[in-house]
Amino acid sequence: MQTLTRVPKFYFALGMLSLLAAVGCGTYGGSPSLVHTTGNFTNGSLKGSYVYQIHGVSVASGSVYRQVGVFTADGNGNITGGTDDSSVNAGGTAVSGVYTVGNDGTGFLTINTSLGQITLGITLVSSSKLELIENDAALDAAGTAELQQSTVAPSGTFVFRLHQDAAAQSPSTEATEVGAFTVSSGAGNGAMDQNLNGTFTSPNLTVTLNAPVNSGRGTGNLVDTSANFTTALVYYVVNNGKLVLLVTNAGAVGSGSAEVQTGSVGGGLSGTYVFGSRGDDSFLDGVATAGQFTASAGVLSGTEDVMVDGNFSANVNFPSTCYTAGSAGGISGRVVLTSGSGAPCSGSTTQVFWMVSPSRAFFLDNSGTTIEDGTVDLQTGNSFSASSLKGQFVIVMDGLDRTPEQVGLPDQILARLGTLQFDGAGNLTLNELVNASGSGGGGQSPGVLTGTYTVASNGRVVASLNGNTLNLVMYAVSGSQAYVLQGDAGVITSGTVELQ
Repeated sequence: MQTLTRVPKFYFALGMLSLLAAVGCGTYGGSPSLVHTTGNFTNGSLKGSYVYQIHGVSVASGSVYRQVGVFTADGNGNITGGTDDSSVNAGGTAVSGVYTVGNDGTGFLTINTSLGQITLGITLVSSSKLELIENDAALDAAGTAELQQSTVAPSGTFVFRLHQDAAAQSPSTEATEVGAFTVSSGAGNGAMDQNLNGTFTSPNLTVTLNAPVNSGRGTGNLVDTSANFTTALVYYVVNNGKLVLLVTNAGAVGSGSAEVQTGSVGGGLSGTYVFGSRGDDSFLDGVATAGQFTASAGVLSGTEDVMVDGNFSANVNFPSTCYTAGSAGGISGRVVLTSGSGAPCSGSTTQVFWMVSPSRAFFLDNSGTTIEDGTVDLQTGNSFSASSLKGQFVIVMDGLDRTPEQVGLPDQILARLGTLQFDGAGNLTLNELVNASGSGGGGQSPGVLTGTYTVASNGRVVASLNGNTLNLVMYAVSGSQAYVLQGDAGVITSGTVELQ
C-alpha cells in the first residue's frame, strides 16, 4: 500500500503527534556542503523581517502540515525575533535562530518554530525574496519568504486562494477555494468558488480580520453564508497589497494568500497568459501542470504540459473554451469557463478565475476528479528564443516522486532548490539542494549538473540535465520568470524559476 493515497495519507490524529515527536527528537539532516557559483550575496543581504509560508509532509507519518510566520534577520547571521504558526500549533510561537548566505544566494536557516527546531535550505532571489526547502530528515517541504514592508490592518478588495489538504469542513477530505472580499475596519463581504472533495459551490462570504499586532500577525474568519460555516484564519501582512493565510480550524491543514485587486478587471481575461497549477487526486500532489493560453472575445485556447500520477503528457493542445466575465458578491473580476460554447456560454463550469489585476489571476478546476488550483500571469514578449533567458535564476520545485515503486519502495516526497544558469545560447548549469524523503538523510547536494535547453517562440522551454536524467519543461512569463514542471515519468514536481 502506498503511504500517500487518498485515505491513508492523512492519518491525521496520530499523524500530527508523530510529526511533533519526529521533530522534537532532533532527527535533522546536517547542512551539506554546497558548491557556491557566482553572485554578490552575503549574510547582509538578508536583513529585515520576512513573512514566510511552507507546505510539507512528515516523512515518518505521511501527515501533511502548513507553516506561516515572520522572522527578523539582523544581517549578521542571527534571527532575532518573529512568530510562527502551523497546522500543529497556531499559537504564535516566538522564533529565534541563525543563518548563512553564500555569494550565490544559497545557504541555510535554522529556526525554532511551533514544530521545534528546523533547518531550511534557502536561495535568495533578491534581498526582498527567498525560496525555501526543508533540509531536515524528518520533514520534506518547500516554501517562500518575502520582505515585510507593512504591518498595518488590511483594507481594500483582496483576491484570495486557499488550498486545504485537510479541509476545515471535513479533515478527511480536501478543498480549494478562490474568491474575493472587500474589507474595511476589520469587516467586510465577498464571494468565493469552492471545490470541496469534488463538490463545487459558489457561496457569498462575510469576513472578519482582527487588527494585527506589531509583527503583522492577525486572526480572522471567512464565513460561507450558504453553509453557515466559518473558516478560521491566522494571517500575516506582507505589505499593503498582500497577506499570507493559514487555516486554523481543528484538524485542518490549509494555507494560501490574498492580494489586493488593482486595475480594470471587469473585462476579465484578455491576452496571452502563462500558468502553473497543482493539486491532489488519489495522491497528495498527484497533479501538476504548466502551460500557456490566449483569451480573446470570450474564447480561450492554448497548450499545456500535464503530469498526472506520474504519467506525463507533453505540449498538449486543449480545445477552445468559452468564458464569461462577471462579478459575485458585489466584486468584479470573476471569470467562468464552461464546457460549451455560445454567447452567453453554455455547458457546465470547468474552471473559475478571479482577477487580481488585468495581468494576474487565481483559478481553480472543477473537473470532479482533482482538487487543483493555480496562478496565471500575463506573458510579456511575443517571440522567445534561447537568448531570451540569460543569467542566474532561482529554481524551487516540490511534489511527489513515484519512481521508487520500480524497486518495490514506497512513493517519496521530493523538493529541490538552487540556482539555474542560462547562458543565452542553449547551455544550462544547475546547482541544487535536493531533499528526497526516501533517502532518510534530509537535504543533499549532488553537485553541479550541466545540460542544454531549447526555447520555442511561444516561451515553452525544454531542458535536459545530467545526461538526460533530469528533464524540465518551463513556460516563460518573461525573460525573468517562468513556471516549471518536471518532465520525467513518475515524478510529479513543479514550481517556479526567477531571475536573481
